[in-house]
Amino acid sequence: MGTPFQQLYDRFFSKTDEDFTDKEGLVFALVDSAISKSYKTVRHSLEYVLTDSDTYDGYFIDDLDNDEIELLSLWMLYEFNRREQQRLVKLKEFIGTKDFNKLPDKLDQLRAVEISMKTIINDINDLKDSFNTYKYN
Repeated sequence: MGTPFQQLYDRFFSKTDEDFTDKEGLVFALVDSAISKSYKTVRHSLEYVLTDSDTYDGYFIDDLDNDEIELLSLWMLYEFNRREQQRLVKLKEFIGTKDFNKLPDKLDQLRAVEISMKTIINDINDLKDSFNTYKYN
């Protein structure tokens, strides 16, 4: 058996203080999104076996390296933040920029999410660069 999903879940949960109780479907959707953004970069296959479709328990067929798990968890975090950004942007569009900007907590939340996303994408790119090792014979 390869790498259990729980290893990836634990890595992702350690990066956020969000409570994901009873949000197993959301977490698994983040996993699927992370896989779609990572499969061309990582060294091992990201094929998996889902052993429980209610709890989304399962495992990757291959044993993933630590940096591969890190990359997947960063993409999950990025996608989670993107969902929050989209929610806030929709609110801004609904009530208008002028009124949205008068809501300091919402404006601050949007700014914080956007800064976080930039930081995460930089971390992702730095990590992806480390996957490309060029060896000359």
